[in-house]
Formats: sequence, C-alpha cells, structure tokens
Amino acid sequence: MAGLGMAVAQLLAVPDVEKNLRRIEELAGDAAAQGAEVVVFPEAAMYAWDVTAADLAEAAGEAGAFTEGLAGVATAAGVTLIVGMFAPAPGGRPPYNRMVVVGPDGAVRDAYDKVHLYDAFAFRESDKVTPAATTPDLAELRTVTVGDFTLGLQNCYDLRFPEMSRALVDRGADVLVISSAWVSGPDKEMHWETLLRARAIENTCYVVASNQSPPASAGLSMIVDPLGHIAATCIGVEGLAVHRLRPDHLRDVRALVPTLRHRRYDVVARTADRP
Repeated sequence: MAGLGMAVAQLLAVPDVEKNLRRIEELAGDAAAQGAEVVVFPEAAMYAWDVTAADLAEAAGEAGAFTEGLAGVATAAGVTLIVGMFAPAPGGRPPYNRMVVVGPDGAVRDAYDKVHLYDAFAFRESDKVTPAATTPDLAELRTVTVGDFTLGLQNCYDLRFPEMSRALVDRGADVLVISSAWVSGPDKEMHWETLLRARAIENTCYVVASNQSPPASAGLSMIVDPLGHIAATCIGVEGLAVHRLRPDHLRDVRALVPTLRHRRYDVVARTADRP
C-alpha cells in the first residue's frame, strides 16, 4: 500500500524506566495492529520530568538499557519507533534531552539532542538538561528517511522556532516529527494546536506531534496534513491516533500552494540579543 502508516502515542511517563518501557511496548503493539509503520512517542517518555535534576541524571544512566529495550519493542512490533529519552552528556554535565529513532530491525537509525531548552513560562529546563551544540552547517539538525518520506526531528519547545522547521524542510524533510511534554496552562493548548497547524501550512508538509498526557501536559497529540487540517488526534488521557501519510497528497498540495518555490528570503541567524 502506498504511503506511510503513522501513529502518535500519548502517555504520561512516570519516574520508572521499566514501567515506561512496558507502556511503550503496549502502545507500539496496538499501533502496529492498526497499520502503523512508525510510532512517535512523547518527549521524556523514558522518565518523568517532575523529579530533581539529580534523579533525572541518574535515570539518564539507564539510556543504554532503555535503548536496547526499545530495539526489542521495535523488532517485536515490526515498526520504527521515535521516542523521547535522556542520555548522559560528557564532562559530568546534565543529560541531553534526546529523541532516538529505532528501526524495525532493532538498529538505532538516528538521534537528535534538543537544541532549544524551555526556559519560559516560569520553567527552567536548563537547570536539568544540557542543550545540543549548534554548528555553522546545522549538523545538529537530524532527518531520517522511512519509506516514501523524510522525517525531520524536533523536540517540544523547538516548535516555537519556525526557522528550525524551515531548515529541516530545506534538508529534505516532508514530515516534521515533534515529541513533546508541552506543559498545560493558560494559552498553552491554543499555542500547541496553532503552532502545529502553522508549521504544516507554511512548509506544506505533514506534522506529526506526540505529547504527554494531561493534567501536567496538554495532550492533544495529533497528525496534521500539509493544508493544516487535523487528520487524527488523541482523545482522552492516553492512547493512539493513526493516519496514513500519502505522497500524492503532499505533491498535490505543494503544486497547489508552491510557497517553498516562491519564497524570496533564506533562513537567517539571530544577529543581536533582543529583550
């Protein structure tokens, strides 16, 4: 069958790596039974956020075992997994906030360490996490090809930076995959949906976004098509949304709305600090 079966999984991670892995296994199996070939899980699906920096650093020490567990899950379900986790950073620094891609053969296809840390809305992610270094050639941005599509990886707060999405699209991404623990609160749910749909519309691409569950996070995991329509969404606290991405639909939209060809400006770096 043409296209790519895509699922977003919505769950609430707990401060127990093994319990979270078992829940990932259950949801991955359910998604595969519904025709999914790729299953996207939230940011921090490995371990809950609401712990001390020391506890999070200790959990990151289990990154190797957790990744091995994901390999077993991916192989058993026959799917590609994209999962939010934590991994040790060198030099005794706080861990990286990582998205890992594991193929159906159990091999790690790629990994992306979060660039933009969520020091906003009175939250300070930088107290617990080390940001990835940025480079002139943007090597920190990661894409991975699965079937007919190239997936660009983004993590939660990255969504608020449209230049990152555009840079990924410039590198061939036609699906933006976002793992998130988007904190709930005033305006936050509205921002989440609006930004997801905007990234799809302005880049004429699919957006596939997995979020942690309420009440701490906003939920509303969804798949958005290149015209900004919500094609599938998670209803309730935990669960799945599944949709088949179609390359012909992507081509048709980009022919109808050729903004990527019409644009007159390149993405530019920040030149000065602003208030």
